[in-house]
Amino acid sequence: MGWLWKVMPLAFLSAALCLPAEAAGPAQPGSLNDVEGQVTISGRKVTKNAVGYAQVPPGGVLATGAGKAELLLTPGVVLRIADNSSVRVDSALLSDTRVSVLHGSAMVEADRIYPENHIQVADANTSTLLKKNGLYRFDTRPPAVSVLAGEAELTSAGRTITVKKSHEVMLAAGAKLKARSVDRPKYDELYAWSDMRSQYLANASAQVAENYAGGGPGWVGTGWYWDPAFDMYGFIPADGWFYGPFGYPFFSPYWAGYYWPYVGFGWGGYGGWGYGRWGHGWNGYGGHWGGGHFARGGAVAGGRFGGGAARGGFAGGGMHMGGGFGGGFGGGGHR
Repeated sequence: MGWLWKVMPLAFLSAALCLPAEAAGPAQPGSLNDVEGQVTISGRKVTKNAVGYAQVPPGGVLATGAGKAELLLTPGVVLRIADNSSVRVDSALLSDTRVSVLHGSAMVEADRIYPENHIQVADANTSTLLKKNGLYRFDTRPPAVSVLAGEAELTSAGRTITVKKSHEVMLAAGAKLKARSVDRPKYDELYAWSDMRSQYLANASAQVAENYAGGGPGWVGTGWYWDPAFDMYGFIPADGWFYGPFGYPFFSPYWAGYYWPYVGFGWGGYGGWGYGRWGHGWNGYGGHWGGGHFARGGAVAGGRFGGGAARGGFAGGGMHMGGGFGGGFGGGGHR
């Protein structure tokens, strides 16, 4: 069935945004997915009650004081901004998604970038095109772009360079673009919060995937789907499963259905194939029953099928199955 998703035209996928699918508010680029502390959209204060409803329209500015915010871009890609930061949405099309970092710091988690996507982030007169799944950071004090995982193309003053993972580019005025290697990411509050939010995103996604196990009613393919338990949207791919850059897994409903007998068993020490709120790991020790988070690494020290990855049994050269562009970007909104 995976081939079907790969051949669907972009026009149908875009149209799927309008499908109500049990919903009053399907997600789209610019949808607010989390608010902490002081957050405004174009000067108007927003709170957590706005999550799932509020949009940052093209030309609108998402800003924080003592707070943080998470913004959905294309399905599988989220932008998070730190305290005292602001970003502007320049284009909210699925095939042309552009934002500008105006002040402070922002991080983009790209769990899934499809060939039809074109995601650009502007920072200090430099445009960054995200080329691969990964983790990207943008700062204005001082201006810099960091490719923590993935690959990006940076363009400034008519010159373009390719920046690979574990490299950063300082954006000094008038200076040529030049990438330099970095030993480790900047483990500050934004990174820690993004890691935590990635856990919640994966938890919400796994829980919603269970609801659509096997492709149940309301399932329209790749998209953001509302999870009332977490009060946020979760990302569900059309087919297969994979790990995001922080090491947390995302499942399609077809895999959730296939592994349904194993899902959720964490008591007694063994997890079977437990994921979502109960950790993950094939026949690994059960993960965080009642703890609400993934047990990264699946407690199987590299994984039964994996290639020795520290954070997951199937990562790092192990089993990895992905889907196509998907059956629609709309997903399900509020129920």
